[in-house]
Amino acid sequence: MDPADAVIDRVRVERLNESGAGPWKAGDSRFAIVVEADGVTGVFAPVDELPAALVATRLGRSALRHPVADHTGLLRRLLAGLGPHAAGLGRWAVGALDCAVWDLHGRLADLPVAALLSDRPAPRVPVYASWLSLDLASTSAPESVKATADGGFAFTKWALRGAEASEMALLAERAAKWAGDSVAVDALGTWGHLRTMEVAPLLTPETVRWVEDPLPRTDQAAYRQLRRQTEGLRVAFGERLSHAEDARALLEHCQPEAFTFDAVWCGGITEAQGWLRAAHDAKVPVHLHGRAFLPAVHLAAAFPHVSGAVEYQVVWEPRRQQALCGTLRPDGGHVALPDRPGLGMEVRR
Repeated sequence: MDPADAVIDRVRVERLNESGAGPWKAGDSRFAIVVEADGVTGVFAPVDELPAALVATRLGRSALRHPVADHTGLLRRLLAGLGPHAAGLGRWAVGALDCAVWDLHGRLADLPVAALLSDRPAPRVPVYASWLSLDLASTSAPESVKATADGGFAFTKWALRGAEASEMALLAERAAKWAGDSVAVDALGTWGHLRTMEVAPLLTPETVRWVEDPLPRTDQAAYRQLRRQTEGLRVAFGERLSHAEDARALLEHCQPEAFTFDAVWCGGITEAQGWLRAAHDAKVPVHLHGRAFLPAVHLAAAFPHVSGAVEYQVVWEPRRQQALCGTLRPDGGHVALPDRPGLGMEVRR
């Protein structure tokens, strides 16, 4: 069937089969968003319980009878239906449903999503590795960092929080030494202004590529102030943003070293294209967040001139992919773009 003629007949939420994807552990995403048109299904998984519930109770009805190929119109309809709740959880739910519809569109067109977004998508996408649960002060850290870096990734990223400024700077220096290259550091929103000002003079570009999310809030005033107070500090942000207007203002006025937004949390593949354009206009490199790895790979393949290495979460992503038939794993610092229709992966049922 021509995707231009197809309309969404049904939207449902399915609980993933624990026998295939489990056994479940705390924090695992356990649901799939399923959309149908003329007997063809599109799916996005795994999805957490709260956004899945929002799709099941509210957003799914808004999508019914909407043309599958009209992604922009569907995004507007879904966001309008959320009203003042369109940030945070609302965007996450919209993004999950949007990705499922893109998967459906690709299956109807018999094309990968990246080929719907671009005439010449890249066949392979560079990735960088993150391991945010590793304690860099542990005795196993040197071996773990070195083994990860030996995987050929573009670079690696590690979490630093809960320590004095001098200790965090020392751990960053050690991580770079173990990795044999500069590393990215994720503060996970825990540093705040004072701690960031203490750490900033102790970090060198040879050691740290960027400090991601040093502040608990991602707003223009906070990061403009931080930029004035810590001249030369390289920062990255993006995953905590919900609105394109905020993203454009931050990119223009704060000029981060990297824009690290999430392809689902921002509102989905449809919305992400506008965020990529904003980053391109601001001349800010994009390194898509790894929580929505499969959509990020399609976006990076479709827009390689904007998107650099995508985050691959070396502990969490393989676990998420247990919900899928087949895997999408890095090889030599790259992943191959799936050549099957849609997002290219089947959900275990």
